Amino acid sequence: MWWRRMPSIRFGTIRSFDKELYTAVVEVTGYPSSCLEDVPVAFHLRDDLVTAGTRCVLLLNDSLDSSDAVVLAVFGGRPADDPAFDPVLGHRHRGILRDGPEIAASS
Repeated sequence: MWWRRMPSIRFGTIRSFDKELYTAVVEVTGYPSSCLEDVPVAFHLRDDLVTAGTRCVLLLNDSLDSSDAVVLAVFGGRPADDPAFDPVLGHRHRGILRDGPEIAASS
């Protein structure tokens, strides 16, 4: 029956993340010390945002079954500063010499 298989949304905490497989170990809120392993992470999430200790939103198709779950969103963290981003010029450097706009000489 369809009402028995309704997906549920739960909150959790990322414990570890595998960039190669794009899966995470997630501790579900309300179930301390029980982790879901090999939970797929949605591809729209940047890998630098999925870090240990970051809170997440899980979509579970079946009750606490990691094969039917996916990490949909992460929150409560801040990405690391991008060393290639130039806040003065307002863009990310591509590693090319003089890749930014010309700066007007101050008078």
